[in-house]
Amino acid sequence: MPDKSYWQDSAALPEFPPLNTHLDVDAVVLGGGLTGITTAWLLKNEGVRVALVERTRCAGADTGHTTAHLTFVTDRRLSELVKHFGRDAAKAFWEAGVAAIDQIFDIDRRCGGNGRFAWVPGYLHGRLDGSDADDRAALEADAQLARELGFDAEFIESVPLVRRPGIRFANQARFHPIGYVAPVLAAIHGNGSHVLENTEMSEVEENPLTVHAGRYRIRCDYLVIATHAPLSAKTGFLKTAMLQSKLSPTTSFVVEARLPSGSVPDALYWDTSDSYYYLRFDRHADHDHVILGGEDCKTGQVTGVRARFERLENRLKALLPNAELRHRWQGQVMETDDGLPFIGENASRQFIATGFSGNGMTLGTLGAMMARDSYLGRKNPWSELFAVDRKPHHAGAWRYIAENLDYPFYMLRDRLARAQRGSPDELPLGQGKILHLNGRKTAAYRAPDGRITLLSPVCTHMKCIVRWNDADKTWDCPCHGSRFNADGTVLAGPAETPLEKLRDE
Repeated sequence: MPDKSYWQDSAALPEFPPLNTHLDVDAVVLGGGLTGITTAWLLKNEGVRVALVERTRCAGADTGHTTAHLTFVTDRRLSELVKHFGRDAAKAFWEAGVAAIDQIFDIDRRCGGNGRFAWVPGYLHGRLDGSDADDRAALEADAQLARELGFDAEFIESVPLVRRPGIRFANQARFHPIGYVAPVLAAIHGNGSHVLENTEMSEVEENPLTVHAGRYRIRCDYLVIATHAPLSAKTGFLKTAMLQSKLSPTTSFVVEARLPSGSVPDALYWDTSDSYYYLRFDRHADHDHVILGGEDCKTGQVTGVRARFERLENRLKALLPNAELRHRWQGQVMETDDGLPFIGENASRQFIATGFSGNGMTLGTLGAMMARDSYLGRKNPWSELFAVDRKPHHAGAWRYIAENLDYPFYMLRDRLARAQRGSPDELPLGQGKILHLNGRKTAAYRAPDGRITLLSPVCTHMKCIVRWNDADKTWDCPCHGSRFNADGTVLAGPAETPLEKLRDE
């Protein structure tokens, strides 16, 4: 069995040249993993000239060695988050994951769907080595707490496949991380932006802000450090060392096997062990792949590697006896001292994102969203909670930013809400409604003559979900007041571009 990631063995990435000339861009992003790739893509889509710089090959490290769970359920149990940070902060942390998954879905759709994104339920269940009454009671309490905070969670007595008590969380997801980032990378390169591989930063000069790599330099106005562990850059060794002292790298072990198609329920699974086991599937037309991870230990303290893999293989065989083992590999996650990631400016015009724990794909995407907002001078609802220089948060002491409360509230409430299923042909004439069509929320309008218009419901200003105004026959944004005609054209700002048209018929 090869010691190689299944993701890297089952999808190809485009190749890009190293830096071979001096460049001038608006922003430099250091680190070609999912966080850096997403940051560069988001910035370019805002008209920013960006250079994505990777010292080896893009997605060759942690992004290529993830298990690619997409869940807003954090490593720290919800009850622990509420105890340590208060209900508002715990809710905000989970809602950040919701926004990130929605962003991944949107990017994958816009870049061709190569990531094979799929919405699936997620199950947090009792320990694989045997649950007890206390475990069951804690799971039941967490399910109730999640519902109180507005999340779709249900306690069940027996989780499919593992037959343990647990919580079913709706609207989790999975994707193929290499298939996802390949077209995103291709979309970044060109038209004044660059993807640079095999290019190692040697120095950052502060005035003017300049990244040096060997004989060449890149001048920029803004620097995003999206490396797994933060680099010193222009903050100096001492400040970076202080941040790194709050980070703890952990190695996780993963095995992959092939299964007959549709032989098990498609979902994410993870148990309450410390450290926990986590399992997911990758569906194909004629077969499936199952991926099981766990046996975590502190990086640098790894002993008995073969035994760890053997224990994982035995657990997988116990769950799925017909699994045909094919790959195994190691990945790394970065834990923080308080369980929250560090995302924000570490110095003027320098942004970092790290400490994603077991939620690297979602929190990495969130880091990219926050980096974009920081560059553009936008308020972001999580900037205070995840601030790099934050003081210890205490229960009940944190609140959403008061200056722009409606933005996070409405954006996330509407994105969490389930759209109604149904056909647009069933709408009354002259009426609109947000419907769930073809796996996504859709703003559907049926004109007086019966013609159907299907639009993206995502406001083009700051990505909130619009609502149908029955009186004026318009799509209105609850966050900042943008209004759109029934056909998606802009009626009133601050939005400047129309809603994305999906179909007229």
